[in-house]
Amino acid sequence: MTMTWVDDQIFVAGGTHIPATWAEFTDLTGIRAVFHIGVDRPALFRGPAAESFLWMNVSKESDAGMEHRLLAGRYIHTVVSSGQKVLLHSCMGRHRTRWAYVSFCLYRGRKLKTVLKEVAERPWLSPYHTDEADWETYIALLAKTSGS
Repeated sequence: MTMTWVDDQIFVAGGTHIPATWAEFTDLTGIRAVFHIGVDRPALFRGPAAESFLWMNVSKESDAGMEHRLLAGRYIHTVVSSGQKVLLHSCMGRHRTRWAYVSFCLYRGRKLKTVLKEVAERPWLSPYHTDEADWETYIALLAKTSGS
C-alpha cells in the first residue's frame, strides 16, 4: 500500500487497500472525489459513494488520448477549484496516475518543463517515461479550447 499527498488537495495512491477501506479512508481524509484508472471496470470502493467519481479504462499513459487528458485535467481542476480534495487512484499502482496529474497541472497553466521535473520526483520518482510531443499537443489543444 503506497499513498501520499502531492498537493494540499490531491492525494495519490495505488493498490487495493483504499477501495477496500474507502469508508474509513474518506472519514479520515475528507476526500469525497475520486479519479480512478482501471482496466475493463472500476474497482469497488466499499462504503459511501464518492460525491464525484471519474473512472477511465486506461492501463498506461500511452493509452491516454487527448480526450482522456483533457477530461482528466478538467475533472481534477473542477474538483480542486470547488475546494474539495481528490484521490488519484489506480489498483495497478500510483505511478499510473502520474499523467492525470500532469494533465491537471498543464490545465492550470503551469509550464511543461517545470511539471515534468516535478513529477520525476516524489511520490512517483524517476524516471518518468513520457512523450513530450504528446504534452505539447495537449497544451495546443488547451489553448484552442480555451479560446472558443
